[in-house]
Amino acid sequence: MVRAKLVAGMRRMTAIARQWAMRIGVALAAAFTAAIWAATKFEEQMANVSTMLTKKTMPAMRGFEKGIKRLAVAYGQSTETLSKGLYDILSASISAGNAIGVLEVSARAAIAGLTDTATAVDVITTVINSYAMSARDAEEVADALFATVKAGKLTFQELSQYLGMVAAPAAAAGLKLESLLAALATLTRAGVKPRIAITYLRQAVMAFSKSTPDAMRAAEQFGFTLETNTLRTIDLIGVLKKLEHASAEQVAAIFSSNEAFNAMITLRGDMIGHEKDLIAQTKKAGSMTEAFGKMAKTAAQWLRRMKQGIVIMAADIGKMFLPAMKAMSKAILDNQEDIKYFVYNVMARAWNKLLDTIAVADTVINNWSKTWTLVMDTASFAAEQFVADVKHYFTVNLPSYFRYALTLMNAARKDMAESMGTWLLERENALKHSLGLMTDEEYKFAQEWIQTVKNTQMHMTKVMLEGVTITKRVLSAEDKAIKKSLAGRWADWSKDLAKRSKKYDKFRAVIWTKEMRALMKQAEYYKSIWDHLLLMYSTWQEAKTAAALKGADDRKEIAKKEGEWVSSEEIWKRFQLAALGADIKAPTIKPEAPERIQQSQLTALQRIEKAGKDTASWLKKIFEKEPGTAALQ
Repeated sequence: MVRAKLVAGMRRMTAIARQWAMRIGVALAAAFTAAIWAATKFEEQMANVSTMLTKKTMPAMRGFEKGIKRLAVAYGQSTETLSKGLYDILSASISAGNAIGVLEVSARAAIAGLTDTATAVDVITTVINSYAMSARDAEEVADALFATVKAGKLTFQELSQYLGMVAAPAAAAGLKLESLLAALATLTRAGVKPRIAITYLRQAVMAFSKSTPDAMRAAEQFGFTLETNTLRTIDLIGVLKKLEHASAEQVAAIFSSNEAFNAMITLRGDMIGHEKDLIAQTKKAGSMTEAFGKMAKTAAQWLRRMKQGIVIMAADIGKMFLPAMKAMSKAILDNQEDIKYFVYNVMARAWNKLLDTIAVADTVINNWSKTWTLVMDTASFAAEQFVADVKHYFTVNLPSYFRYALTLMNAARKDMAESMGTWLLERENALKHSLGLMTDEEYKFAQEWIQTVKNTQMHMTKVMLEGVTITKRVLSAEDKAIKKSLAGRWADWSKDLAKRSKKYDKFRAVIWTKEMRALMKQAEYYKSIWDHLLLMYSTWQEAKTAAALKGADDRKEIAKKEGEWVSSEEIWKRFQLAALGADIKAPTIKPEAPERIQQSQLTALQRIEKAGKDTASWLKKIFEKEPGTAALQ
């Protein structure tokens, strides 16, 4: 009872261990795959970034890799988003030395504005390039943009999408960035959609760059001119103050487009709010950093950072395996054909083995009585022989083993006694020699005699051990006859199996050896030669037909245009050289060349001419009956 419980417990423990081993194996395989995937994706992302660098700036790549990994963990942004942002920064003509700094500012702005880094990079670089600012101004630009998002009714995503429509025209017209963003905040707060507000501002700014004479005269009545210098001097707020008491019709006369008119009317209607937005832009410093500090303390941000830390760790681990993976991929690509045939041959052998099994089953089923009797007779004979072999072993060979063991023990005893005697004799002789009771010659003779005794002992022991022999049982005449009969019956059964296997031969798969593949390639090569010959023949026939239609007088003219008149042997020689990728000209023998070179050229020429002459007779039967034909080049 206790034993049964122990066995059952051990079985349960084994099953549990097997299950957990399988789960751990699956988990390790998944982790390895994830690490390789993360490493390959990061490598691809950085390779994309490197396309924006020159040979001179390429050393910055090592710093970019470290910087993106650091920012990913510090700000919880994915390496894909950060690398895209870095790509956009470099494409915006920001130097490689300042790129990571701008990227870090964009990452903080993204967290503060609840967007991603790529979006923040887009809008920040748009402003920097439009207003010809430096990369060191990225923090200031981010503060201004966040102040706009905070004061207006728009998001960083919308700023990134639409601000580029007005940033460059506004900068060209002399409108300050703070005034532009303050006006955008005022318009969106008034209910104007961000995209429409951007369009309003763009048209309003364009009015100062491109205006009509009537609009300029209408503006002069209020003490300002419609030119870009006005925006540089009194700014947009100054223009709004001068239009504070103007009627809607007067404003429409100055800003004739509907979009510009709507922008100016809406801004003038909320002058107090617009002035507050301008003040907020002047006090914008640190606003983005303050918002980032609040968002960075949230649990969601910590979880994002932890996730990116795990991804970066996996990428670092997977990077260690990338060289091996690349080498393995290269080996697979370089040996696609060999791998294809190897897999095919494995499957073909398995399929053929299955057909062999089916053939055996077919033979057994159709010859059940004969097969069963043959198997039972064979098993009975084998059992009888096994019993006879066991009996022979115990009655003949086992006593020999006992005699062998006793002989070995006796030899060991004798060796031990004789070895002890020779050892004592050696000690005695050494003592006598040391005391001067034995001369050097006598001591030397005694040592040689002792060595002879040892060699004799070893030889006798070897002879005694080799005297032990093991005999093999000899089959009786009756057993030999039965064995021969069984062999014949199995041969007949195998012949029946071979006959039945033939009907499955048409289903067997071919095993492609290297020799067969080489022959297949050679056959394809000769097929291409045949195709070229057919093309030559058809082209020649077309030329011959054309010559026949035009008459015998024009035939030579056609031949001159289409090619020179040469022999069929020359056609074959040229074709052979072209098919082998050699020069189209056949080797020539120069009399002034050395004898060795002449012989080499003669051998090459003879080999090519022989190939041509072997085919010439066949070509002449098909191509022509005249001495030559046109070789179309």
